[in-house]
Amino acid sequence: MKAINNVVFSLFLLITLSSCINSKSNVEAHFELVRDDPILLRQFLKSFPKGGDIHNHLTGAIYAESYLGWAAEDGKCIDLEQYKILLPPCDAPKSVLVADFLNYYQVGFDEKLPNVDSAIDAMSTRNYQTRSISGHDQFFSTFDRFFIAAEGRRGDMLAEVTSRASTQNILYLELMQSLGMFEVASVAASNTDLRNDFGDRLDHFEVDKIAKDVIQTLDQIETRQREILNCGFDAKVDSGNGCNIKVRYLAQVIRTLTIEQVYAQTLLAFKLMKADERIVGLNFVAPEDNSVSLRDYKKHMQFIKEISNYFPDQKDSITLHAGELVLGLVPPKHLGWHIRDAIFEAGASRIGHGIDIMHDKEVSVLLDYMAENEILVEINLTSNEVILEVSGKDHPLNIYMENSVPIALSTDDEGVSRIDLTHEYQKAVETFDISYKTLKTLSRNSLQYSFLEGESIFLDTSSGILVKPCKDYEPENKMSESCSSFLANNEKAFTQIELERRFMKFEDTFN
Repeated sequence: MKAINNVVFSLFLLITLSSCINSKSNVEAHFELVRDDPILLRQFLKSFPKGGDIHNHLTGAIYAESYLGWAAEDGKCIDLEQYKILLPPCDAPKSVLVADFLNYYQVGFDEKLPNVDSAIDAMSTRNYQTRSISGHDQFFSTFDRFFIAAEGRRGDMLAEVTSRASTQNILYLELMQSLGMFEVASVAASNTDLRNDFGDRLDHFEVDKIAKDVIQTLDQIETRQREILNCGFDAKVDSGNGCNIKVRYLAQVIRTLTIEQVYAQTLLAFKLMKADERIVGLNFVAPEDNSVSLRDYKKHMQFIKEISNYFPDQKDSITLHAGELVLGLVPPKHLGWHIRDAIFEAGASRIGHGIDIMHDKEVSVLLDYMAENEILVEINLTSNEVILEVSGKDHPLNIYMENSVPIALSTDDEGVSRIDLTHEYQKAVETFDISYKTLKTLSRNSLQYSFLEGESIFLDTSSGILVKPCKDYEPENKMSESCSSFLANNEKAFTQIELERRFMKFEDTFN
């Protein structure tokens, strides 16, 4: 009798287990099968629809090989000691044409001699562990090395980034650029009383001219990108090569300059947002731990607050690098208040990095506020690991998730870090045991909290509950009239609907 009961109980367990397995979708089951296999997981996540990358610096998104190739074509030079790209003529000590460098220094058998592999390492964080330099210092040193190579190549850069995104099933990019910022900083340098000059009128003919020039430059960049990718007007021709990636821009202010220069840059950023719908937000960039950044941080937040009052339509389009700090990198007094000031003083609706959140003196209150007001944190796992040596359990990703603070995965500087967005999704899965359902939420969040114009189609991204006009929408069914009306001239919702369509297509491949 006992044996019979054991058999019955075993059968019951098998039936129950089978029922549980069947209750899960095929895609979830497949995900669980591959999550511990790095190769298969990469393949799965590359095809997985990833919404957008909303923390991506265009200059840092380019691989060193591209910069070297463009510099060679443009007749530029390279310093054979620092591997820094220089303008011609190559009359500096130990400098040669990049074209000659690529032709004659290909083989790196002797590490003591200049070689292309060493140049690539110098222009990225590749193999930084083998050098007597921290990941932080190596990361930030790269930009000066390839800066000259980027000149005149922003259209090429945009083509590279959008093409890479298209291979990963990404719909949207929010790219940070400092167009016009050095020019307006130069104006401010010659007018140290610039801030007082404006008062409440904010008019300055030189700043306005720079804004117009930036918009023209942006037109040229996008024209060049479409030329390179051979983008036409036929959707069939455009699909799959980067042409259909939706791109918007963030005006990035360089915060390591003088007070007057930062003020002028911030003003330009708001003017650009108002003047061109492609420029959808602003950010402050450069190392947060820089002595100038630390000294002037509070003033910078006040600048944003002050100027945003004159641009009410752009107030909700502020995202800021904040909390990209750890103990040891800076003294304790600089920890635990940058995120708070970015939110409460500058009015940031998104935070980039947010690593030092647990140093906040009222962290529970802050986290509750971020959750209630849906202030998203842009998570950059690889750059946090390289720059700050923060990874695994030391990373606050789970803290944010456990406190219902929305997050999205992003790349930061994918070229410098030698990664892509798929890599960041894989890193999240492998490090934090993220479920398939959570992956979909992260992907949806990147569009939900983007600065795309329009209303969201979601009441809640984790549950997938849609707004009332589209509450019955299913990608495979005909769209209702109310939903069609909601989507009309609603760029954000329209892009979100496309993401849902891609989810359906992706998941159907596992049925």
